[in-house]
Amino acid sequence: MEGRGTAPYLIVMIDPRFYTLRDGGLSVAELCARLDLAAPEGSFADTLICQPAPLAGSQPGDVCFLESKRHVAALETANASACFVPPNLAEQVSARHIIPILCKAPKYQLARATDLLVQPSVTQTDIAPTADIHSSVHIGPGVSIADGVKIGPNSVIMNAIIGKDTTIGACTVIGGSGFGVAIGPAGSVLPVPHVGRVIIGERVRIGSNVCVDRGQLGDTKISNDCQIDNLVQIAHNCVLERGCILAGRVGLSGSCHIGEGVMMGGSAGLADHITVGAGARLAAFAGVMHDVPAGETWSGIPAMPIRDHMRIVAQAKRAIKK
Repeated sequence: MEGRGTAPYLIVMIDPRFYTLRDGGLSVAELCARLDLAAPEGSFADTLICQPAPLAGSQPGDVCFLESKRHVAALETANASACFVPPNLAEQVSARHIIPILCKAPKYQLARATDLLVQPSVTQTDIAPTADIHSSVHIGPGVSIADGVKIGPNSVIMNAIIGKDTTIGACTVIGGSGFGVAIGPAGSVLPVPHVGRVIIGERVRIGSNVCVDRGQLGDTKISNDCQIDNLVQIAHNCVLERGCILAGRVGLSGSCHIGEGVMMGGSAGLADHITVGAGARLAAFAGVMHDVPAGETWSGIPAMPIRDHMRIVAQAKRAIKK
């Protein structure tokens, strides 16, 4: 994954239960023509593009984007066929034997390419006979629900695979599209397509009015034995390892990686691409802007080790008294 966190990259495969790839794909020349972009010259123009993917961990047939120098490290594991890129980064992309497609707004162009390459599937759901699902629940096509799952009234389940003995409260949305926009070269705003899934493990408890967004490219994952309170937001491509506990109104921005056994107090919030190490604790209202090492307890806005935060609070109190 790109960004500040240390989570491993994902090799993306589009799940045919939820999405269908364009039959035969598109050549680089065809893709550029449909996007009104200049195609590379020579035999490179015939290279086949099959699916969009993140840059890190990409494979032949993938098309990606690189928009900023701070994400150049993702090229180390990139093997995509093509990449939308601004002219100043084209040489670094070419050095990885990836075809650079020059443009002013790479993320915007990848969003447009995703609409060309990926379409929703219409397949049957797979619901175990022992699942207890309220009659008002809306379940989208392709959803897989295992034995012993309970889902409360007025919930919406789509693009999801849910393990056995999991409980989901009322009015919760699992697998909705995540929040993401791409700004075009003329200032136009395009919602970024989300073509991933939500994968929920076994013995997970999810409260009411929770939103778990599906991955943009790749999956959002909640591992076994996680406990999630009411009114929690889990954004696209987040990963929660086993046994995490999230109190009410916790908010996770996109692509956060939460280690095993992490505990978060009410209204704690994380910036995007944050990694929280195993066994760490976040106090209520913690505003996390940096990675949290394993086993530490952080608090405050911006969040920091709790002893540092308490020292600052004590100094502020003494200054007020003076």
